[in-house]
Amino acid sequence: MFIVGWYYLLFPNILAHWAYLSRATTDLPDWGEAAQIAFQTLFPQLLLYCFLLELERMRPIALSDGIDIQLNRCKI
Repeated sequence: MFIVGWYYLLFPNILAHWAYLSRATTDLPDWGEAAQIAFQTLFPQLLLYCFLLELERMRPIALSDGIDIQLNRCKI
């Protein structure tokens, strides 16, 4: 239980640090700005991923009602 708590505290800081490093700047980090960059970068991707997972989960139910949902992925 203690290790899981540390994970939840450390993960946002790692994401903010990653966002700071992605800017390739030599200035001292503004952690609020770094957290905002991480949020703007990762949240839309996470939201779309969760939406696509939900659609795949709902596909059999929709198919039983005659609605065929097809999800095709293409690598761009």
